[in-house]
Amino acid sequence: MIKTIRFGAAGIALFAAMGMSNAAFAQETANATATAEVLDSLTLNNSAGLDFGTMVVDGAGTVSLAADGTLDCSAADIVCSGTSSVAAFDVTGTANKAVTINLPTGDIDLNHPDLSAASLPGQHTIVLNAFVSSEAGNEITLDGAGDGNFTVGGTITFDGNEAAGIYTGSFDVSVEYS
Repeated sequence: MIKTIRFGAAGIALFAAMGMSNAAFAQETANATATAEVLDSLTLNNSAGLDFGTMVVDGAGTVSLAADGTLDCSAADIVCSGTSSVAAFDVTGTANKAVTINLPTGDIDLNHPDLSAASLPGQHTIVLNAFVSSEAGNEITLDGAGDGNFTVGGTITFDGNEAAGIYTGSFDVSVEYS
């Protein structure tokens, strides 16, 4: 009987030792590095506004101004003249970093000074949309000094009921590191 107890105690001690050795092999330590990159804050300045020039509108149609300044005034009832220009922006930040250009995605109203609650639809408002930038994929890589610039064009739509006058509005463009 004592032998049975001794073998039992020895068996328990053996299993306990095996368990402890397994616990020792189950733990490992590895070293990892940690980094953090601090970038210069971005600044964005508008150096020129978007100007579609002068138009005579006798019906519905669109006028588009590409980001390279090319004016498309091919609508049959619209005649364009005067000087047009794209919006221009300068951005500064960390050298050689890519920056995403965020353009408006919705419609922007350009309003006539006589716009009021009594205005007929389209009479005192022109819609500006379809914004495009000069940079492929709306991304620019800043140069070695941390500078970059880009231009923005868009499309205005007429319904043919617009009153004569100057229509104005504004739109937001933002930039962020890619």
